[in-house]
Amino acid sequence: MSVQFLNVYERRARLVPGVLAIVPVIVLFAALGLRQIPVVSYVLGLLAVAGVGPVLIVGAVRNFGKAVEQRLWESWGGPPTTVWLRLNAPTKSAAQRESWRKAVEAVSGISLLSLEVERQDAAGADDAIERATERVRKKTRDNEKFELLFFENRHYGYERNIYGIRWAARSISLLSLLALATYTLWVAPLVDRPQVSAANVVGLALCLGCLFGWFILPSKKRVKDAADRYANELLHAAVTLQEEAEAPDRNASAAP
Repeated sequence: MSVQFLNVYERRARLVPGVLAIVPVIVLFAALGLRQIPVVSYVLGLLAVAGVGPVLIVGAVRNFGKAVEQRLWESWGGPPTTVWLRLNAPTKSAAQRESWRKAVEAVSGISLLSLEVERQDAAGADDAIERATERVRKKTRDNEKFELLFFENRHYGYERNIYGIRWAARSISLLSLLALATYTLWVAPLVDRPQVSAANVVGLALCLGCLFGWFILPSKKRVKDAADRYANELLHAAVTLQEEAEAPDRNASAAP
């Protein structure tokens, strides 16, 4: 499977969850020896060489992740950055929120609404925050300068996509498990093959393990924790950009 044309974010946040979801199918093919069938081998090879396989996986995972993201934001009251910058919302540190708001305004060039206006027009206030933070994101695309921010963004994308494809992955695991169990119990004797073979036992164990894992690992909490870490890094990046922009002015005023 050629993945060289995918960037680092796509490989970690989208391709890896997709590959993990289809592991039971790979196990099923290996256990049943389907990979040895010429037509199957040819089709799989063509998909790999043409790069169609990774493109389809990445596209599907992205769609699942984006779809679940909207529902998660609604359950959280909005994206973490928006929630943290609202004046009409609880906060652990009003001083920290004010520092973030000033930095976001300075970097984005968009004024955030006052508390009084925010209470009268909550949707408008959220829209201003979201437009401002989007501009901050565009100014923090330097992966080397904001390495930790990139890492947290990639990790959030991974957790969100894992959660987004969980039901599809569970279905794939269950169907693969049932298909292999059906073959082992009923089909193998009909074609003069052993019911209990190393391939069958290992395959059943792996499919069962995948099914169990997809019920245990994906969770809203894991996505929320990853989203909060990313939001925290993004807002601190805004402060860094603000300080860098103000540094020449401070140096000029301090010069004799």
